[in-house]
Parts: sequence; structure tokens; C-alpha cells
Amino acid sequence: MNKNYRLTVHVTDVQKRDADTGKRIKTAKGKFQHETKRKIFNTLSFYVKDQEEANKKLAELRSMYTIQLGQDPNKKDKYGKELINISFVK
Repeated sequence: MNKNYRLTVHVTDVQKRDADTGKRIKTAKGKFQHETKRKIFNTLSFYVKDQEEANKKLAELRSMYTIQLGQDPNKKDKYGKELINISFVK
């Protein structure tokens, strides 16, 4: 079955994780290894087939995370509201 929508959610209470940067660095012993950095992955994105599946996924995410609220007073349509987006994809 084709997934027609993408649900994107910005969350606040996530832990930093190690992420591979794709670069190789030389260690003190002269060997090469992949460089890792501590990063925060606070934007979650999922493909869903309809609004009902998006609502179920959103309820699941709300139980695990706190959804980010808009903090830019210049963006009146997002200020103080949860940063959630559902977009149509082909």
C-alpha cells in the first residue's frame, strides 16, 4: 500500500546521540577511524497513508515525547502552537 502523507513533528525532550559524520580522521596512533559527534535529533518524520494513521502516530509520539511549541513571535501562525506538519507526498 502506498503511503501518501508525511508527518513531521519537532520534539523537545530527546537525548544526544552519537552520529557518524561520514568523515575519517587520523587517531594518535596513526590509524584512521570514522569521526562521530554528539547530535540532537529532534525532528521526527514518518510516512502515513491517511489522517487516521497520522493521528494514531501522533498520539503514540505524545506519550513518548513533548512536542515543541513555536517560540518565534514574528511567526504568528506558529507562535505557542505545537510544531506538527502533515504534507502530501507523491
